[in-house]
Amino acid sequence: MGKASQLFKTDLKGLDRLIKKLRSDGYVVYGPVKRGRSWFFLEIDSVKQVDLNYVRTVLPPKKLLHPPREKLFEFKLGDGFEVSEKPMPPTVALFGVHPCDLKAIERQDEFFSQTPEDPYYLARRRNALIIGLTCTRVDENCFCLSRGTGPEVSTGFDILITDVGNGYLLEPGSAKGLELLKSLGFQEVGDEYLEAKQKLIEELKKSFTKQMPPEGLAELAKSMLEHEVWKETAERCLSCGNCSLVCPTCYCFDVYDVLELNLRSGVRVRELDSCQLLEYAEVALGGNFRRNRFQRLRHWMLCKFGVAGGGLYSSCVGCGRCIVYCPANIDLTEVASRLRGGG
Repeated sequence: MGKASQLFKTDLKGLDRLIKKLRSDGYVVYGPVKRGRSWFFLEIDSVKQVDLNYVRTVLPPKKLLHPPREKLFEFKLGDGFEVSEKPMPPTVALFGVHPCDLKAIERQDEFFSQTPEDPYYLARRRNALIIGLTCTRVDENCFCLSRGTGPEVSTGFDILITDVGNGYLLEPGSAKGLELLKSLGFQEVGDEYLEAKQKLIEELKKSFTKQMPPEGLAELAKSMLEHEVWKETAERCLSCGNCSLVCPTCYCFDVYDVLELNLRSGVRVRELDSCQLLEYAEVALGGNFRRNRFQRLRHWMLCKFGVAGGGLYSSCVGCGRCIVYCPANIDLTEVASRLRGGG
């Protein structure tokens, strides 16, 4: 989206009316809620529950579009083979999604829309409304600026909220978003609010300390598969797969059947998988394409650098989750820096 055709403003009470309007329209609304020292996308019914100044949630909003585990369908053997249809997913509104996560959702949209389409993801996505939120602060592990995925964003949302100091600028990003804003009677404002937003973003950009520019990184990493950084880093890696679970662009999953004891009925389940796990690349007769830990760590990082099969779809958006939640304190930006000859 380029320059918004219509701009609106509101205050906290107005944001609360927006949430209540979404709920009255049948949406289950999720927003960033603080629990202890961390934030989580949880169901909300009021803006009072939301921290509009959060940095990042533990799990990305991906969990509501591509769940960690889901039942695809039930089946049973009767006179024939019967499969029960899965009920339609609920209409979900994601309130307060940051730019890096918006870009990640866009990549998942493109990936799951390829042939053959993923009907489960797309059904959820069609029923979802996304309200973005411009960041107000970053921490030492944010590096979306260097990835070109934040802190400003122009696509991937139905409405974008920005705290401009004297209120909240509301930018529609879709016809659905514009209709919603009009229905609430928010005050229209001029381009001076866009200018105020841009000033805040330019100030925010000065706060970034970490970076991992994408330029040339994929080609470089692909040409340095024998670099010592892979084995050195793997000596600390626990192969727990945490990095995959918290990554907003990891999409790999496993599908398996769970049978009842009567062996005549069961469910088919889809569950997120991780190439960091030993079983991921296991094939028949005990073969494994990535038996060694450094091979799995290297593969995961190559994927984030844009080299592996997912290409851009699964590459890094700079949210910093894999760094924050790695129990071994592994930092993929440091590995990228080593490959570039630094450190």
